[in-house]
Amino acid sequence: MFGWIASTKSLRETARTLTNSFAEDCPPPRNQNPSKRVSEKKVAVALDRLYAQAADYIRERRLGVIGRARLAKAFQAEMQALGYPPELVGKLTSALTINALVADPKQDRSARS
Repeated sequence: MFGWIASTKSLRETARTLTNSFAEDCPPPRNQNPSKRVSEKKVAVALDRLYAQAADYIRERRLGVIGRARLAKAFQAEMQALGYPPELVGKLTSALTINALVADPKQDRSARS
């Protein structure tokens, strides 16, 4: 029912990887050049990659509901540590949580078309 529960270290490392990957395309406001805005297309690609990477980790580790929630919480902490605005952190964490809850841990990514 709950699936495999990942270690806290593994969850934190994955959350850090997800956050750093997102930050490469969409840096936190304190690291952005004020004259350069990130394009909507680049944000969309970064979000798609974020959700796909999280879903892959969930499937690979066969995380249950508790593991998925712990991953979302670790992601939230990493985003806050990088200095993203609280409103954005909340929205991204909510979206990641929803995507994580609907990800089927038994479904192989290659089986989807």
